[in-house]
Parts: sequence; structure tokens; C-alpha cells
Amino acid sequence: MILYNGNQNYNPQTGIFTCSIPGVYYFVYHVHCKGANVWVALHKNNEPVMYTYDEYKKGFLDQASGSAVLPLRSGNTVHIQLPSDQAAGLYAGQYVHSSFSGYLLYPL
Repeated sequence: MILYNGNQNYNPQTGIFTCSIPGVYYFVYHVHCKGANVWVALHKNNEPVMYTYDEYKKGFLDQASGSAVLPLRSGNTVHIQLPSDQAAGLYAGQYVHSSFSGYLLYPL
């Protein structure tokens, strides 16, 4: 579900944000973990910028988050990815959602 995509810079089919307004952006993601560990990477131009790891505890639903402030030029891309199928416990349900958001802090 997309809550807001004003400039249509986020492609819901690919999960990739493509910058059209050069500037400094704040990106944040929140994920849920159940059944296995989860490892998430935030990528800029297909290169990992940061990682978040959460170790699954049997019988529990857990959460992990990450955020970064990134300078972007027009055409730069940002997305999140699960870098390993060994830690792919990303979970979603009817009332349990993961999210990925980006905000322009100021244009360059």
C-alpha cells in the first residue's frame, strides 16, 4: 500500500525510489521479523549504505528499523533489499506492515 507518492518517484513494482529533485533526503524503514532472522540493507545506486539485523526469538514477532540522511543527485536510486536468503524472515500480515519512506529535507 502506498500512502503518498506525490512526485511519483517511487516505483511500487520495483520498490525503487528514483530522485528527480537533487537534495538531501532522509530515508527510514521499519520491518517485522517472524519465523527467521531478518537482515535488511539500505542501498543507494545499488551499493549498500547501511544494514539492520534482527535475530528472531522463537514464538515472538520482532521489529527492526534503520534510517539514513543521503545526498542525492537527479537519477540516483534508493531501495531496501534482503541481502541474504539466510536471514529473510521479513513478515507482514493484515495488521502488521513494514514500511519504507523518504523525505526531501532540502534541495541542493
